Amino acid sequence: MSEHQAALARLSEYDFIVAIDTSGSMGEPVKAGSSVTRWQSVQESALTFIRDLEKIDADGIGLVLFGGRNIWTYNGVGSDKVRETFASTSPRGSTPLAEALSETLKLAGKSDKKDFVLIFTDGVPDDSKAAAKVILDAANRQETDDALTFLFVQVGDDASATAYLHQLDNDLSGAKFDIVDVKTVAEADGFATTVELVLHAIAD
Repeated sequence: MSEHQAALARLSEYDFIVAIDTSGSMGEPVKAGSSVTRWQSVQESALTFIRDLEKIDADGIGLVLFGGRNIWTYNGVGSDKVRETFASTSPRGSTPLAEALSETLKLAGKSDKKDFVLIFTDGVPDDSKAAAKVILDAANRQETDDALTFLFVQVGDDASATAYLHQLDNDLSGAKFDIVDVKTVAEADGFATTVELVLHAIAD
């Protein structure tokens, strides 16, 4: 078995869920002076990720969109459905990350596979302590360190969001397992393949 085949075999052990922040700040430029918004940027990155993963996860990807009081969940979707959903969504509202993570975990565990959750977000959540507690509780429920992995990809360059996400990655005190990895969009896009990005997050 080649190294690539071995990597694909490992990822076939996972169900994948993608959660995407649709809060109002996602309508801001991805960086100062850019004509590209965070919302435009995340659509491109998320679709690339989902197109690659739907080749591995044959029963489809879980999708969660969250902004303001709205959280939409979809199960077993492919890139066509995701593209259609993006077209009917626009950034508005605040960042209910804790509630979104709770909904995401309802989609996890749908089979005996392990779960990999990718969250695209650009800002500090409405309730940062509550969001951290959802992750902490999940980490302490699982029996192995790779049963559930969260990869946060930061969209944009908000410094307070960077600090918060790195706190989740490095300072989640009381967690039985370290189940969080954090990347910027540029760092995520810097991996040669989606497979490499996912395997790095699982191992990190």
